[in-house]
Amino acid sequence: MKPLFAIPGDKALEQSVYLIKEITQPYFSTEFHFHHECQLVYVVESAGRRIIGDNISYFESGELIFVGSGTPHVWHNEQKYFEGKDKLQARSLALYISPDLLVEHLSPFTNASAVKTWLKKAQRGIQFHGKAKTEILALMQQMLTQHDLLQTISFMTLLQKMMATKEYKLLAGTNYVNLYNDKDQSRMDDIFKYIFRHFKRDIPLSEIAAVAGINVHSFCRFFKSRTQKSFTHFVNELRIGYACRLLQEKEMSMAELSNKCGYRNTTHFNRFFKKIKGKTPRDYKRDVTSLD
Repeated sequence: MKPLFAIPGDKALEQSVYLIKEITQPYFSTEFHFHHECQLVYVVESAGRRIIGDNISYFESGELIFVGSGTPHVWHNEQKYFEGKDKLQARSLALYISPDLLVEHLSPFTNASAVKTWLKKAQRGIQFHGKAKTEILALMQQMLTQHDLLQTISFMTLLQKMMATKEYKLLAGTNYVNLYNDKDQSRMDDIFKYIFRHFKRDIPLSEIAAVAGINVHSFCRFFKSRTQKSFTHFVNELRIGYACRLLQEKEMSMAELSNKCGYRNTTHFNRFFKKIKGKTPRDYKRDVTSLD
């Protein structure tokens, strides 16, 4: 399947520092992938799960994320988007940036080392929030209606705001390194999609290894070498992320919550939740409620 949410195939970035576009599709169907170009993505309308580096999170409308050069990533919609119900759409604004051309064009006018340092940091994935997100989004929207010099001025202003703001969080871990190669992308995409569909139930290692087309021992070694996490830990992170979302949206007992997230034992659920989030589900719910 041809990716719907990926670098455009017209090679426009071979001649230009940046390219901005609006994307509207029934769902984001990109394969798990990485590329040399950086991309700034604003989710106008959509929801699901995303992976950026070793970070696994739920996404929804209104998030703004910058993905650095060579960072593996995917946005994967909830199942209801693939069923064609309720006229759901996946809409986004995407700004693609060539890091090499950016540094090359800036070098005659400014010290490009600061830009290089920031681009290196961006390989962990950057999620913007607060006033910075609002201002960056406004510039993206402005660029859609501009051309030539005016658009370039907006782009440079946007770049400066991204580099200067403190209103962000880094997504991938401090020590994250991309260990994937081109041959891994299709296999990892199959693995991730299978996990996303079935994480609410037990997934035996033999079952997921069969999806990858390798034996259990090889799968465990392959998965951990690429994600820098064990398969069990990866699934637990996904389940706990889902639990956090349910805690924000609904009232339910701990037994019902743990069962919905794939745990048949509330003790195990509570232990993994505290290990991953640093607090109990009840404490998390209390903290979220206090923000309302």
